[in-house]
Formats: sequence, C-alpha cells, structure tokens
Amino acid sequence: MKITQVNEQLSFSDQITLDEIETLAKQGVKALICNRPDGEEAGQLTAEQIETEASKHGIKFLNIPVPGRVIPNDSLDKFSKALTSTNEKIHAYCRTGTRCSIFWGLTQAQNQSVEQTLEQAKTLGIDLSPVIDQLQAVNSAAE
Repeated sequence: MKITQVNEQLSFSDQITLDEIETLAKQGVKALICNRPDGEEAGQLTAEQIETEASKHGIKFLNIPVPGRVIPNDSLDKFSKALTSTNEKIHAYCRTGTRCSIFWGLTQAQNQSVEQTLEQAKTLGIDLSPVIDQLQAVNSAAE
C-alpha cells in the first residue's frame, strides 16, 4: 500500500488488503472511502469484503465508486460531505490512488483557486493537470 498523506485528516492509496485495514486502524483511521467499483479487475477484493473487515476494527465504510477519472457531481458531494462531517482520520482508496487524488483535488477547487489546487497537489507529488477542466468547472460552480 502506497499511502499519500494529504493532511492530518486525509490519506489515500492504491487498493488495500484485508491485513492493511488493521494497520490503518492502528494509525487511527476511523473511516474508509472506496472509490473503486467492484469487478474492475480479476481477484480484486469487493467493497463488501473491505467493509466487513473494516467493521471488525471499528472503521466506518463509505462506498463511492467511480469507473474512471470523470467524477460525477453526486459522488463529489458525498466525498466532500464525508470530509466535512468529521475531524476523524479518513483513508480513501482505489486501484492506483489516482481517482482518490482527483476527488481530493476537486474538493480543494471548491474552496480555492485552480492554480492553488494544482500547486498544492504538486507539493504532494500529484499531477492534476489531466483533469484541469473538471477542476475549473467545480471551481466556477462554487463561486
């Protein structure tokens, strides 16, 4: 699991394993967000399997799967609400971490300029330039 620590509240990674859920719990994670649809590739753990294991460790589970890089507004709203409804540690995952980074970037663009969002992402080693149109649309809608 390759974790990107965004801030004290949010981290994200590629696909997690059942064993890694215990590790996340020990790190203080209280909620998991799945941004990956079931069946994306053979042998992938299902959201239900992750949710079952997470509940054993007292971790809440939120399933917000999206099939690609284009994030629907209702999915973005759910992700944003999850971040703003608690101060607890949240860990999001998808196949590679890219969709999670896009979700995060879009939430940032709701509250700051696209340029600030791109720069902040860059400091985390994230390139959001492929989704700049989405960032601009979200930013414009938020104004």
